[in-house]
Amino acid sequence: MQGWLIPKHFQGQLRMQEGITVNGHYLPMSAPVPADATVALHYQAPMPTIAPAPGATDIVYEDEQLLAINKPAGMKTHPNKASDTDTAIARIGQYLGQPAFITHRLDMATSGILLVAKDPLSQAIINRQLATKTAARTYTAMVDAAIPDCGTIDAPIGHMGNDTRRREVRSDGLPAVTHYQVLTRNAAYALVRLVLETGRTHQIRVHLAHIGFPIIGDPLYNQTPGPRMYLHATEMTLTRPFAPAQLKISCPPTDFMV
Repeated sequence: MQGWLIPKHFQGQLRMQEGITVNGHYLPMSAPVPADATVALHYQAPMPTIAPAPGATDIVYEDEQLLAINKPAGMKTHPNKASDTDTAIARIGQYLGQPAFITHRLDMATSGILLVAKDPLSQAIINRQLATKTAARTYTAMVDAAIPDCGTIDAPIGHMGNDTRRREVRSDGLPAVTHYQVLTRNAAYALVRLVLETGRTHQIRVHLAHIGFPIIGDPLYNQTPGPRMYLHATEMTLTRPFAPAQLKISCPPTDFMV
């Protein structure tokens, strides 16, 4: 159980539900397991209720437990109100033929890797990795060419006044740390690789704007309009559920102008 990275509270639920069988029969968790035994997990959990929606899904990775798509900019990850029917999670549900289990979210204006689980135990395992920072996400952004070659932005983030959407750097905010490095640049723009130590709402967007290099096309933190916000979830590394194998999912941006 520990080797499969199943969180402890799920282990307790499986024990109470007698949801672990060895060669088709329940055994106490302290019982020895033969080396060639078949171990199965039977976990009962409510299914998500998001209705499926037709539409294209750009699949970048799939296995028995996980699915990753390249979410387009301008599409919500999940519905926030009843009228939000065409969302990434709804399209994934249509593709899978069943509801998907959300592991993380991308802002509507952000494109790139969106990972979901096909079952609640896999969801819990991925969420645990994200919470403990054993899984990592890398982003690519396009900013003004004058940004320094690399740096670390260590600045707390909180709500901007009474605006429920916007955030800002403020002394009473939550700790937030972002590392960045320029990948390439031309006369107008720089392509920047970003790694987060924390996961605050709008963290990359707020931090880059704070140091004077807002993301090109950012509708909230850059006064210069653009055809889209040039922020893309490029890479994700994690441990596969129920397997000791490391997994790296990559999805480079294709429409950045550098």
